[in-house]
Amino acid sequence: MNDQQWFEKILSSLHDSNLGLPGFPSAYLQEVFVGRSNEKALEEAFTFYKIVKNSSFPLTRDSRVLDFGVGWGRIIRFFTREVDPGGLYGVDVDGDILDEAKSIGVKGQLGLIGKSDRLEFPDDYFDVVYAFSVFSHISKDSASHWLGELMRVLKPGGTLVLTTTTDRFLNLCLACSLKTEGRNSYEENYARMFADPVLARERYRKGEHVYAAASGNAAVLDADSYGWAAMPPAFVKREIGRVARSIRFFDEPDLLEQGFFIVRKKQPLPARILRKFRDAISG
Repeated sequence: MNDQQWFEKILSSLHDSNLGLPGFPSAYLQEVFVGRSNEKALEEAFTFYKIVKNSSFPLTRDSRVLDFGVGWGRIIRFFTREVDPGGLYGVDVDGDILDEAKSIGVKGQLGLIGKSDRLEFPDDYFDVVYAFSVFSHISKDSASHWLGELMRVLKPGGTLVLTTTTDRFLNLCLACSLKTEGRNSYEENYARMFADPVLARERYRKGEHVYAAASGNAAVLDADSYGWAAMPPAFVKREIGRVARSIRFFDEPDLLEQGFFIVRKKQPLPARILRKFRDAISG
């Protein structure tokens, strides 16, 4: 089964409960958590799934993958094609949405975390860690904490993929603030997002984490740690550059609405030498 056939099978599960695949929450609940529902939600998830899969070493049934911010399980379900469910893990701060994911049959080990916990996994445990639309919503302190934790549990040579809003979002907020008449409700929210949208954009361009507090839809998402955030490459490099072999940033709105980072964790020197030797032979 190729990628497109797998995607079409997942799409079919929206209307066919006899395929042995997880179900779906109500369209309303899907949109509360991911801003989209049904086909649109799955299309975005599929795009991100391919980015993660294609940027990692080939996944096997024995790989371990962590979905950080698993929600109702729209992304993790795609990885059951490559990875045994025993190697799929998902964590979230919202116990209610985890209960929903379990009730609709999302496969994997799903667990609750606190907003500033230490993850209950040993060092160097996962081959792949990903976070979709998590770092686009958390404060600087939360971002620093979780970047460190995700790199801690990632194996040397493993891959971390995460998304964030970029200066395109800050430009949108600025444009909405300058529009004085005829703003719709979304434009009103964006216009009021930052007290000084010009300063927010300047800070991002200087490599600073930019954050606007706003409480979330669930009681666990308070304004101290949850809102809207833009995380520039310079910030990520300062936070985890010492343990990363490479940090690549992509801002391709035709592919994905948010920008995304692909990070490879450093390996010990002997492993790096062996990898280069194998690359030279295969190349």
